[in-house]
Amino acid sequence: MGTLNAIYVRATEPAKVTALRDVHPTAYTEPGTEFYAIEADSFVPLEADLASLSARLDTDVLWLGFQSVVDAFQFHHWRSGQHVRALVFGCFDQERTWERVEGRTEEWERAAFFDEKHLEHALKFVSGQQAEELQRIWRDAEIIRGRTEPSLDARESARKVAEFYGLPGWS
Repeated sequence: MGTLNAIYVRATEPAKVTALRDVHPTAYTEPGTEFYAIEADSFVPLEADLASLSARLDTDVLWLGFQSVVDAFQFHHWRSGQHVRALVFGCFDQERTWERVEGRTEEWERAAFFDEKHLEHALKFVSGQQAEELQRIWRDAEIIRGRTEPSLDARESARKVAEFYGLPGWS
C-alpha cells in the first residue's frame, strides 16, 4: 500500500532555486536531477497555484500523485505557466477509469501504460472484436476519457514518470 502526492519543479539556475525555496522552504533535490520535490498535503492539485509557479519561474512544474490500493493516478505538467498535459485515472469520479485526458502525449506514456505483458493478460479475457480493439488501443497508444483501458498499476506508472524525468525521492 502506498500514497504519494508531490510537486516537482525544474530549477537549475540559482535565482530559480532561491525563488522556489522562498515559497517552498522544504523543497529538496538530489544530485543528478534538475528537479526539486515538494510534498503535497492534498490529493487535489491546486492547479492555478501550480500554473502560477510555473509561469513565475518560467519552468516545468509537475504534479504526481497515486494511491496504490485503488490504483488511482494523477499527472499534470505545466511548462512556463501552460498546462501541457493532464492525466487522471480513477481518482475522483469512477475507479479504474480515465477521468481526465488533456494535452499532448508525453514520451514516457507508452512505457507506463502500454506494456505488452499487460496486453497479453487482457487478451486472455476477451475475443473477436474486443481483442481487436484492445490491440488497436495498444498499437495507437490511445488514452480516452471514460475508458477503462489501458488499465494501470498506479505506483509503477508513477515510477515510470519519475524515471523519465529523473525525479528526486525515487532512487
